[in-house]
Amino acid sequence: MTTRQPLTPEDVLKFENVSDAQLSPDGTTIAFVRGKSFKASGDSTHSSIWLCDTESGELRQLTRGPRTDALPRWSPDGSLLAFLSNRLAEKQKQVFLIDVAGGEAKAITSIRGTIPTPRGLNALQWSPSGKQLGFLLKDTLSEEKLKQRREKDDAITFEQDPHYVRVWTVGIADQAVQCVSPAELQIWEFAWHPDEQQMAAVVSDTPYEWNWYTNRLVAFTLQEDARELWSNTRQVSLPGWSPDGSQLAFLSSSWSDRGCAAGDLWTIAAEGGEPRDLTEGVTASFGWFQWTADSQQLLAIGHERGGIGIQRISLQDQAPVSIWWEEASVAEAHWPRFSVAGGDKIAIVKEDANRPRDLWIGQLSEDELSWQQLTQLHPLADKILTGETSFYHWQGVDDWPMQGLLIKPVDYDPQQRYPLVMWVHGGPTGVSGSRYYASSGWCQLLANAGYAVFLPNYRGSVGWGLEFSESNLGDMGGQDFQDMLLGIDSLIEEGIADADHLAIAGWSYGGFTAAWAVSQTTRFRAAVMGAGISHWASFHGKSCLPAWDAIYYQTDPYERGGKFEQFSPITYAADIQTPTLILHGEKDQDVPVEQSYTFFRALKDHDVPVELIVYPREAHSVGERLHVLDMSRRVLSWLEEHL
Repeated sequence: MTTRQPLTPEDVLKFENVSDAQLSPDGTTIAFVRGKSFKASGDSTHSSIWLCDTESGELRQLTRGPRTDALPRWSPDGSLLAFLSNRLAEKQKQVFLIDVAGGEAKAITSIRGTIPTPRGLNALQWSPSGKQLGFLLKDTLSEEKLKQRREKDDAITFEQDPHYVRVWTVGIADQAVQCVSPAELQIWEFAWHPDEQQMAAVVSDTPYEWNWYTNRLVAFTLQEDARELWSNTRQVSLPGWSPDGSQLAFLSSSWSDRGCAAGDLWTIAAEGGEPRDLTEGVTASFGWFQWTADSQQLLAIGHERGGIGIQRISLQDQAPVSIWWEEASVAEAHWPRFSVAGGDKIAIVKEDANRPRDLWIGQLSEDELSWQQLTQLHPLADKILTGETSFYHWQGVDDWPMQGLLIKPVDYDPQQRYPLVMWVHGGPTGVSGSRYYASSGWCQLLANAGYAVFLPNYRGSVGWGLEFSESNLGDMGGQDFQDMLLGIDSLIEEGIADADHLAIAGWSYGGFTAAWAVSQTTRFRAAVMGAGISHWASFHGKSCLPAWDAIYYQTDPYERGGKFEQFSPITYAADIQTPTLILHGEKDQDVPVEQSYTFFRALKDHDVPVELIVYPREAHSVGERLHVLDMSRRVLSWLEEHL
């Protein structure tokens, strides 16, 4: 038996990123993306497209580009794969085709402009006939603007020069490229109609990120004006036509991040009218769906009670039927996806607390789903030490039942109390699911260092239905934070956590929570604030998401003494005593780095031990290899010193 070794920061980066499992139409082959979990240099993360036989699990590498090959999509006849790649130029993706039987990949576009793929998996789609591909493309700078930029005549005219994302098509036979979406309309997502003459789309009137929070659902005939199908105070996502073209399904909820759709599943008639919530009251948050061939049912996957589940949903006023649930995660950047072939084969990328991401193939029979693991892509998992991960339940505010994860320290002794680090997920419309935390983040590194790690799914998290996910609107930092503290109290009462050795850490909304925590209580001996918000008013002014905060606080940002002031950690700077490590990406547009500079200065002025580390070139997520290593080492060192 191999002796397992402690997990190191270097080990974390040895795990590959496996994603986007796409079943061939005949169900015999899965195309998927396999690549590094970090950026070695430049803007690209290296990835390739691989094929996996669904019977034998045999693997074949299909592409070998020097940078990023992604979004593999099968042609309707299964003979070709389309994908996006920046192999010709780092900052320019093109649409490529490759024959799966063999041969070289060929670019079928020579476009200039950004294909916005990072926040969605439907930016490249085959038309139903297979004669063309649709893709999203952002407007480029005009020749005049490019000339001005070269000459340094480049004053920034903020929000005066909009660059829209539009739907374009490219013909497979003639490679003709044309824009097919209406003018002056920002396209966030799109879907082909079965007749190939129409599309549905999630749109806004202007292309700024904040405008997505007031998006709406439309349909349009190619190159003609759009007609609105539905708009609401909640965002919509993932439109998908029924095979007969009579219905359009979509997801809707209040979401804190574009691309992180997890909500109720709705349908609306092709001509519009009143939509139907098919999953009202279901204790799940759905993130992906597929119509059945008869247009009468859908299969939908979602976060469900801390795990993952697939349900069969009927249009005939029948209750959804659960066909699978597991204490696991099916994830593409934390949001569940699957692909289907023949109506009974389902491909996913699945992981759980003990197994990293791998390909799985499911066989659906009646209302039962059986799974087979096809790959074992991470031999390192058998060589490292990890702490045991389990669901943890407690009572939150008003006795609401709460669930989260508890990762026990390596070599856990039930007779001993342990220092506890509470890791708070972002969003807040997110979730800490049953994932293999040795391949990401700091949680298993902390378990190897002797800490217990608590990951609470506070109110506002997804996986418990629409009411729960929207329950902290107007109150971010209020009862959701009290839920977390009650979870810590429960862990102390059970003899797991040492009340005198507590720390808090998180990123994004979790970073805000860390800053908020140290401004409200002295019970934490150390904090790690990652890309967090310290001052809501200045966040509203500089962030690319100024509509989100007003929606989620349900208030006027400029109200004197209002929620933007009440829930700003900086308001309570004179009360803070907790040593705080602050981490941030220099180019973060979601949470501008000024939030961290402001909090650092406030703590420094009040003689609180504080360090601020800013990572050049990094956006809201830190991805360069040396930066990721630096963060992990600093977090471990900070907690060792102060906890």
